[in-house]
Amino acid sequence: MKNQIMNIQIGNFGVITIGHQTKMGDVAQVIEMGNKKRKSKNLNLITLDDILGKQDFWEFIISRNTQKTAYSNSGNLPELDFDSDYSEINFYKAKNGSVKYSELMKKYPDLIKSRRGRYGGTFAELYILLKIASMLDKDLEVEIYRVFIENKILEWRDEGGENYKELNSLIDTLSDTKKENNSHLYRKFAMIFRHKLEITKTKGYNQKEHDILIQQKRAEWLKYLITVVDHGLISTSDELERVIYKLT
Repeated sequence: MKNQIMNIQIGNFGVITIGHQTKMGDVAQVIEMGNKKRKSKNLNLITLDDILGKQDFWEFIISRNTQKTAYSNSGNLPELDFDSDYSEINFYKAKNGSVKYSELMKKYPDLIKSRRGRYGGTFAELYILLKIASMLDKDLEVEIYRVFIENKILEWRDEGGENYKELNSLIDTLSDTKKENNSHLYRKFAMIFRHKLEITKTKGYNQKEHDILIQQKRAEWLKYLITVVDHGLISTSDELERVIYKLT
């Protein structure tokens, strides 16, 4: 599935650009939001260098990496003990105690990375973005938790994407579509969905497209259509289209 880039509204703080599949987001956006809040509270601003130079930050990176590796190797068991080793940080410490992070960062590209050029910057996985938010401002931290954890915006987007692929596969089994190139039907039904969900703006940022209720409804509609097609209650593309228009 394509790693679609989503622009997620974080309360009245601003927008985070994040990939729904990689869950990697722009660190600069989080720092900008946090510093805006710090400025309003007459607190000193915190730079990216400040954050990357702290041992606590790299201990969190190592713990997250240890966790991911442990669960990956165990088949994602519900409960698992793991023990992180932070000793490697000592090899990257400066005399003043700060971490010389440039080389250390290269060891964890799935968690945090920097790139140069027109679309350059520093990008981090969602867990790391949450950690950065916690180092900037607690109000920002709890709002990001609400958006990504309570609202499960990325999970609903993933489920909708998987359901969309499954429905397209089932479209190929209808009586009037077998052995046909049905890409035009995929696009047609996708546009009907967008209009029914009032997601008609296709360029730039579209708040509705990243609203949790919109993504949830899209996923649930697709799941319903998969069920009725799979059980033979719909047998042609025309019948499927009529049912889609009746969805509420």
